[in-house]
Amino acid sequence: MLAFPDLGGEGNLGGFFIGQPPRVTSNDLDNMTDADTSLHLELFYRWQLKRNISITPGIFVVTSPEHNQTNSPIDVGAIRTHYEKATLTAF
Repeated sequence: MLAFPDLGGEGNLGGFFIGQPPRVTSNDLDNMTDADTSLHLELFYRWQLKRNISITPGIFVVTSPEHNQTNSPIDVGAIRTHYEKATLTAF
């Protein structure tokens, strides 16, 4: 993961993630391994609206789903919202 804190303003966060879903490379069964490799790529930007409210639009792509290069990539757009309950302090 590559993250850029305070990108475009205080509290904001831009990021990029690359990973690989679990893959079977060997087992005791004949011909039951994953010959190809899938990748999970994600790009996001957390926009801090207020101290306790943020919105994070993003997109992720899975290449060669199910570790099969004949499968078309999967693209998914997402919008996450986060609301953090304010903590009150008694005096």
